Amino acid sequence: MKKIFSDKRYIGIFLAILIGMLFVGISLGVRNYLSGTTWFIFSSVIRIIFGIVILFLIKKIFGKSAKEILGFSNIKLAILSGIGFLLYFIYYLLDIALGFKGLALISIGIFVSKILLQQFTTGFYEELHYRVLILEGYNYGKKTIGRKIFYALISFIIFGLLHVITGWDTYTFLQTGTIGFSFAVIYLNSSNIIIPMILHFVYDIFANLADYVEWNNSTLFNNVNSIFEVMIAVMFIISFTLLLKKDEE
Repeated sequence: MKKIFSDKRYIGIFLAILIGMLFVGISLGVRNYLSGTTWFIFSSVIRIIFGIVILFLIKKIFGKSAKEILGFSNIKLAILSGIGFLLYFIYYLLDIALGFKGLALISIGIFVSKILLQQFTTGFYEELHYRVLILEGYNYGKKTIGRKIFYALISFIIFGLLHVITGWDTYTFLQTGTIGFSFAVIYLNSSNIIIPMILHFVYDIFANLADYVEWNNSTLFNNVNSIFEVMIAVMFIISFTLLLKKDEE
C-alpha cells in the first residue's frame, strides 16, 4: 500500500477518493445547519479552498504549477476533443428552448449565489479534483491507449458516484459519469483544463436553472426530450473515439 501511495501513476486516484470523501462529509454535515443563499455561499467558499489545496498537492506531487495547470495551451485541440460533449450540450439547450414556458420565482440572491457563484466554483474545483488530480498519473509510464482508457473510465466512475452519493440513481450516474468522461478526454488529449472548466460552468448554469423552469409539455418537446439517453450514448461514443488518438511518447 505504501508503494502505491508513492507511485505517481496512481497516487492522484487515491487522493481524489480521500479528498472527495472529506468534501462530501463536510458538505453533508454543514448542510443540516445552513440553507438558501447562506448555504450556497458557504458551498462556494469550500470549493475554492479545496481547489487551492488540490493545486498545492498537484504542485508537490507532479511538479506542475498553478500557472501551468490553468494555462490556455492547446485550445484548438481541447475544443476538438470536446466535440462529444458540445453536441450533447447543443441538444440539451435545444431541449430546454423547446420546453421553456417560463421561470418560477427565483430571487436575485439565489441566482447569484447558486446559479452563478456556486457553479463557477464547482467548475474550478471539480475539474481540478476529478480530472487533473486523477488523470495526471497517465503522464507517468508508457502512454498507451489502454492506459488512457483506464484513466478516463476512473474519472467516469468516481465523478458519476459523486453525484449519487446520497441515493443511487442509474440515469444520474451514467449522465454525470459520461460528462466527466468527456471532460477527461479533453484533458488527456490536450492537457488543457481551462476548456473543461468553462464548459462545466456554462453547462451547470443551465442545468441548475432547469430546476426553476416551468415546462410547456408540448408534443415536440416531449419527443425531443425522450431521446436524452440516446444523446448521452452518442456523447460517450464520440468521446471514446476521440480518446483513441495516439500520443507521442
